[in-house]
Amino acid sequence: MKDRINALMRHMGMSQKDFANEICISPGTLSSIFSGRNKPTLNTLNNIHERFPEVNMDWLMNGKGEMFASAAPVSQQVEAAEVGSPVASSSVSGIPIQPGFIDHLPSPQQVSPQTSNLMMDGKIFDKPSRKIAEIRVFYDDGTFETFSAKR
Repeated sequence: MKDRINALMRHMGMSQKDFANEICISPGTLSSIFSGRNKPTLNTLNNIHERFPEVNMDWLMNGKGEMFASAAPVSQQVEAAEVGSPVASSSVSGIPIQPGFIDHLPSPQQVSPQTSNLMMDGKIFDKPSRKIAEIRVFYDDGTFETFSAKR
């Protein structure tokens, strides 16, 4: 993984110091990763993903695929899939989708951005609504996938 991080840094045309600053880690931490003394933490990988969302995380973590993800975001692929089509009945980016799944998703008009009530100790509090920004799926083989909402 250290070689792929180094390749990404070189591809971006950054020095170790600049790259470390971009991903919010110390230059010493990055140097320790490149020397093999330390392995990158999940926080470091998350920072790389947040700063460079176009980087294919499967490539970064496992060396599979290309450096940059070229496929459309999953949400666009799901929207483009038709119910009953091979894509909709099998998977989108490895996520199994059952026939009819898309029919059960609420339309944007059905999702209310209003506040909801929260009841604690018999008292009702207004709680501002929240939007999903990112979903991470961790697999038992130590890999994970990150799905980000459109902004």
